[in-house]
Amino acid sequence: AEGIAVEGMESLAPVLVDDMELLLDVLPKGAMAVVCDPERVRTRASDLVATSQEFLQASWAATAGGGEAPIDVGAASLWSIADVRDRARELDMMWWSVSPFAADEELDDDTLKLGMHAPETYRGDTAKALADTKGWLADGWRAVYVTEGHGPAARTVEVLGGEGIAARLDTDLAEISPSLVHVACGSIEHGFVDPALRLAVLTETDLSGQKASGREGARMPARRRKTIDPLTLEPGDYIVHEQHGVGRYIEMVQRTVQGATREYLVVEYAPAKRGQPGDRLYIPTDQLEQITKYVGGEAPTLHRLGGADWTKTKARAKKAVKEIAADLIKLYSARMAAPGHAFGADTPWQRELEDAFPYAETPDQLTTIAEVKEDMEKSVPMDRLICGDVGYGKTEIAVRAAFKAVQDGKQVAVLVPTTLLVQQHFGTFSERYAQFPVNVKALSRFQTDTEAKAVLEGLREGSVDIVIGTHRLFSSETKFKDLGLVIVDEEQRFGVEHKEQLKKLRANVDVLTMSATPIPRTLEMAVTGIREMSTITTPPEERHPVLTFVGPYEEKQIGAAIRRELLREG
Repeated sequence: AEGIAVEGMESLAPVLVDDMELLLDVLPKGAMAVVCDPERVRTRASDLVATSQEFLQASWAATAGGGEAPIDVGAASLWSIADVRDRARELDMMWWSVSPFAADEELDDDTLKLGMHAPETYRGDTAKALADTKGWLADGWRAVYVTEGHGPAARTVEVLGGEGIAARLDTDLAEISPSLVHVACGSIEHGFVDPALRLAVLTETDLSGQKASGREGARMPARRRKTIDPLTLEPGDYIVHEQHGVGRYIEMVQRTVQGATREYLVVEYAPAKRGQPGDRLYIPTDQLEQITKYVGGEAPTLHRLGGADWTKTKARAKKAVKEIAADLIKLYSARMAAPGHAFGADTPWQRELEDAFPYAETPDQLTTIAEVKEDMEKSVPMDRLICGDVGYGKTEIAVRAAFKAVQDGKQVAVLVPTTLLVQQHFGTFSERYAQFPVNVKALSRFQTDTEAKAVLEGLREGSVDIVIGTHRLFSSETKFKDLGLVIVDEEQRFGVEHKEQLKKLRANVDVLTMSATPIPRTLEMAVTGIREMSTITTPPEERHPVLTFVGPYEEKQIGAAIRRELLREG
């Protein structure tokens, strides 16, 4: 009645509605029922009906023990599949089942056996897929390639044309001609091959071995101010107002002023006179851009409304910023003396790669990508730190930055701390670049000596565009023909000696550093502006926070570490 959704509330529908209707009853005359995978449907329906009955029986058992009598949901809105099929017969409705299996007794006049089968999963083996396609077309078959986005579709036509295969970008697929590949946009997960129809349909999943998720909805805005979310505020939280300084959040209230009802945040400031209650400021929710959460260390002193304290604090901060700026001018003038490579603007291939990203980018991701590209296009060597939690999309930024570097004929080194990460990144980069002529190689102890030798030779002669490796990349035998970008993942896990070797590269090579937990020195350099920093704080859709348990032992260790830092004034 209060509009609150609760788990299992659909089971109460028969109590609230006098006469429940079956879906079949409301379908128009001549409609047809098609049951996909009847075995799963039958099992699921049986489980739901059984669960509903168990709950009802448990309720009656509780009543017998002195509990309240349950609401009788005996006429549950859940039917078995057999009952539904009987109802379809009464309505004289056609009933089809689509199943991968058929018992021998079912192979009668009413059973239609389809000759179609799943295509081979090529798992990135483009040459095999193209060879099969050429074979189908030579035999007069019709062939359709289906991709999620327009970018990958246009790129597929380009790849097919380059291999001498006739291909056309077809939006409506009104007529499928033989001896020609029709490339269309759609969201079919798996394709099929039908010898009887002489038709082959392949999807991105069949070609790459991984599903490309749909890109529903428009892209999120690239930039937005970090406004406060009033729903995350707890009474007593400290906030900072642009004009009035530090106050304490009290509550959110509704007030009607001149006939208009609006929501306000009530913020308490220091009292104007000693002994009086604190002054209160009502901030309308449409002015949230003027406030931010207080992120200082200890509990701050509240400012007075209209007082001079806040003005003095801002003046001191401005002075400190000017001092840091003076140091930065010296630093940047030194960096300018060693100019790096200014990468060109985005190519059409860059846009196609980004269109093929199977998820909606978060606002922070888009902002960071724009900042990285801007840095790469400057003649000053990039030195940017990307700080973001695990799973917040740092790797995709690396994928795009590396691709941009390769487009300018430069090589890219991706440095990771473990062999497992080498394998993971190698899989991700290879999959994202599958449609493009980019040579990605891995270098770790998982490679044999022969493989490692071939990779090192490829780096020297320039045939390897991107190498993903562990600290083995630091060895003296690693020589690059034209290194343009170094990407360091989980920077905090590399030792001082590795960092020193990396600094030799930094003179005129762009460096992109990624970390979920940057070490204090790196973080201080980023915060003071010596290094540029981008933070990714927006979690992707469906991403839940990781719960971390800290036991008494870990708590003591953390406490000891903090005390040790304080003792040495760290």
